[in-house]
Amino acid sequence: MSDSPLISPDQLAKFEFNDDLLSSYRKSKQIPLDLYDRNGKLIMAKKKNATEEDFGKLLKIELQGAYCLTTDKKNYRITSGETTDPRQTKLFDPEKTTEFAKQTESLILELKKEAFNSDHALRVHKSIGKVLDDFTSNPDFESGLFNILEILNHAGVPVESELMTKRTIVAMGMKVRTKKIGVGEDNKPNKKDHLSVMKASFLADIGYSKLVLPDKPNLTKEEYNAIQQHPIISYLMTLAAPEITQEIRTLVLNHHRPFRGSSINNNFPDNHTVFKKLMVIRDKCIKDPSKKTIVADIDAQLRIQESNVNSVNFEEDIAILSLASEYASLTTNQPWRPAFSSATALKMIVNDSFFSYSNRNIRHLLDYVGASLTNNQNIINVGDYVITASIDSEKQVHFDICKILEVDRFQTRPKIQRLCTIKPLFKKGIKYRIADFDINEIRMDKRRAVIDLAGQTSSTQRIIYIIDPEMNAPLFDAVTKMDIS
Repeated sequence: MSDSPLISPDQLAKFEFNDDLLSSYRKSKQIPLDLYDRNGKLIMAKKKNATEEDFGKLLKIELQGAYCLTTDKKNYRITSGETTDPRQTKLFDPEKTTEFAKQTESLILELKKEAFNSDHALRVHKSIGKVLDDFTSNPDFESGLFNILEILNHAGVPVESELMTKRTIVAMGMKVRTKKIGVGEDNKPNKKDHLSVMKASFLADIGYSKLVLPDKPNLTKEEYNAIQQHPIISYLMTLAAPEITQEIRTLVLNHHRPFRGSSINNNFPDNHTVFKKLMVIRDKCIKDPSKKTIVADIDAQLRIQESNVNSVNFEEDIAILSLASEYASLTTNQPWRPAFSSATALKMIVNDSFFSYSNRNIRHLLDYVGASLTNNQNIINVGDYVITASIDSEKQVHFDICKILEVDRFQTRPKIQRLCTIKPLFKKGIKYRIADFDINEIRMDKRRAVIDLAGQTSSTQRIIYIIDPEMNAPLFDAVTKMDIS
């Protein structure tokens, strides 16, 4: 392929990837046209009977961008006689999803009165397995709509059940769409990693069943400290069920550690706190021979906490759990506030991401399931204003106000025009966050440089704030006036 003659760039057109198109290729098991890089070098040849490996390569090519012959544009889509748009397919059956939420409600009520046990673990495994099988058996599972909010709005289940159901399903979607289900050594679908994330997501907050929670937004320090212990409580509850693997327990224990490292971030409880708590519990159990298995698991968790070295996949799974938790919470009615819309919730997560999530984490949420959660409506569109952050060679962070010029398939990697730099106003409360931006500290970019984030895969520049007129009207008005003048 490397020896193929170059095609003149003027014969090429940008190949526009989208979920509908890729789904049609996968269904027909063919890639109907040659793909080239911007210089006219062939990077993928057309192919019939394409394999999952071929589609995996296609997804990688998607990240770097690709071109096709202008004469081949007619071969973009493979028609199958279908008139329905797979992106409009509702992926979840209302009756089955409501049944899952009701089962979750029953489990929560039981855990308020009794300890988590093997019977509970087996029930969780069975019900979650059915959800995953139903989801992946839908031919449009990679592009259809996540109608979970629509269903749960009428399910009539308590907040705890709604949160657990929503979090588990959103986490499943993120995991399935970011890591395709492959085939194991037994030639059967290998869903172990996907089920692990789903179980951890389901069990992450069962510790709340042992806490008395205040129905108010402003917590005292003591109340917040109590809530911070729920990951440890949830972890300890799972120790009574050997069916819950050590990997799942590790995810449960760490599900509020969305950002790698121990520098300034929003991880809680922090490593030191978790380590001390586990040591106290271990010392109490070590003299009891019947708790040998529990001590062994705690020892393994202590080594993980002490080393703070985890695989990239593990860090991403933690971020998936945390992002799904935030989305579930924001889109659920709470005693002190109504639920936010799906689009507003996603914007709030992005705008609070600087200290909590990496660029890759946010991409997994927005680029793979974001539009599916908002009826295929992006939250980042042409004409919008965003703020990006980038790190220079001296480890200094720069914040730029930019205007969206083009958005292709990935809304986190649009083409942008830099308007100016601005300084953030940081605040340390319960969490580190950007409270606002100082409109008096704006420095204009006279060049109005244009940057294509999709073509800069190695760049540190990423979107960390969406300037929304309803969420920050003063900043939006200031930027609009500045852009017009």
